Amino acid sequence: MKPDFQVLLSRFITVALFMAVMAGSWDAWWHIAVGRESFWVPPHLLLYSSVIGAIGGGIYGWYRTGGKTWQRLGLVLLLVPLSAPFDELWHRLFGAENLSSPLIIWSPPHVVLVASLMGSFVLLLPLLREDRDIDAQRLFGSLAFAGILWLLFFLADPFQPTGPWRLIGFWGAGIGAAVFSGVIVAAQRWMPGLAPATIVTGAFMILIAIEFGEKVASEVIIPPHAHPPLWLIAFSHLVPALTVDLVRRSPLWLRGGLAGILRAAIFYGFASSFYEPQFRYTTENALIAVLSSLIGGLMAGTFVALVYQKIGVLAAKNRLDRDKLGARRS
Repeated sequence: MKPDFQVLLSRFITVALFMAVMAGSWDAWWHIAVGRESFWVPPHLLLYSSVIGAIGGGIYGWYRTGGKTWQRLGLVLLLVPLSAPFDELWHRLFGAENLSSPLIIWSPPHVVLVASLMGSFVLLLPLLREDRDIDAQRLFGSLAFAGILWLLFFLADPFQPTGPWRLIGFWGAGIGAAVFSGVIVAAQRWMPGLAPATIVTGAFMILIAIEFGEKVASEVIIPPHAHPPLWLIAFSHLVPALTVDLVRRSPLWLRGGLAGILRAAIFYGFASSFYEPQFRYTTENALIAVLSSLIGGLMAGTFVALVYQKIGVLAAKNRLDRDKLGARRS
């Protein structure tokens, strides 16, 4: 059976938004390595062309169906291009990027862009769920969850213990652990088939690989910080994801905690040995990162379990209401 236009459209929008996130990752590297040359730099062109395609698809779906989900998707997608002139105005008022401040992440234009992209991915999930092709559902669902994961990590970056800001020190590792654990266990709960957490993490690796590089433009102000090797980052995410897939029948809170502690143990257990002496951290700091990551993972897994429980209750209530309405009509 061929997929209907709603399924095809949801696939197209998912790919377009994934490309937009990829462009955002590329743009993050560009602003550091090259600087802010003009509004028409290649990452911006890819970002806005992808967004235009996604908006066109969302508006068309809203027009064709009139459904509430498509209506919400179309409205949220319309917020994405509004962040572009907002960002340009922000830079004209406050100047070029200064990466010494976490406001480079949390500036209002960036928050609007990230929130609208993330909201669009979330609204796409029930549409992708209607895809009867299980392989396609897994593929496009993994792109959506990987995009959500990258966007959440972007917002959480100022808390990274080895990054340029380190707002709460090594306790910040728990924020990253909560983000990672929450998304992969949610993907597990949503996606059918084998190894969903690992597949989502693999797609996420594609997005973060674009950002890595040592080149920094002369006009860019960024405080010195540790640069972990990319292979260690990949290893510290893929191993927990694979482990969580192997214990898929365990409670969500337990899977979340397991993902959090494994990620921290692998990364913070080995990363320091690759840093320059001034960036190396103590065993005490590594233990704080592991403990906070365990707590963050447990909390994220519990939160996801509660969300899915609430979704199940609402779905059951909607089915009951439909049955009552059908009985009255009959």
